[in-house]
Amino acid sequence: MNTNILMIVKLAEEKKTLDIPGEDLLTRPVAKKFVRPLMLYFNESLKKVEALEISFDQVKTADSSFIDELLVRNLFVPMSQDKLKSGGVFLSHLSPSTYDNSRSVFIEKKIPVLVKTAESHFDVLGRLEDNLAETLNYLMSRKITKAVELQRRADIPLNVASTRLHRLNKFGLATRKEEITEKGREFVYYSLF
Repeated sequence: MNTNILMIVKLAEEKKTLDIPGEDLLTRPVAKKFVRPLMLYFNESLKKVEALEISFDQVKTADSSFIDELLVRNLFVPMSQDKLKSGGVFLSHLSPSTYDNSRSVFIEKKIPVLVKTAESHFDVLGRLEDNLAETLNYLMSRKITKAVELQRRADIPLNVASTRLHRLNKFGLATRKEEITEKGREFVYYSLF
């Protein structure tokens, strides 16, 4: 198990708080109602925890426009542009229709997003370069790693290993903590679950 501290945002509970009826999350205007609470959770999660789980449990369908507005425009794009501090973010409990809608949005926008599936397995929605997919698989299997360990395992230069891990962190697919050692500053990377 990794050492991440996790915060879970349950969209179905937020939906009740916002007085949004039904089991579905549809349209951009509905998504806009979620932006402020999600940003509060996200900002708070960066102070207290390392990973934010966005749960779609008890949501029958979230349509493409909802996902694009809430997650792409207000979370993942600002993170990738360094407008929001990168933090570990993953989705969970996606219904088949929400999974398909999310997948199409993230592929179109070229944003990789981690999804926790049954029994703590994972999938990546969107596009992730092959070398980053290999690095993510390695990290998810080990739960924790450093660039030097990836360098040895993948037989790649240290700067390449470091860049790959840094990019996973920037995409929100991993978290990292800084360590100061006798050799200098070093980052330890953690899987999200």
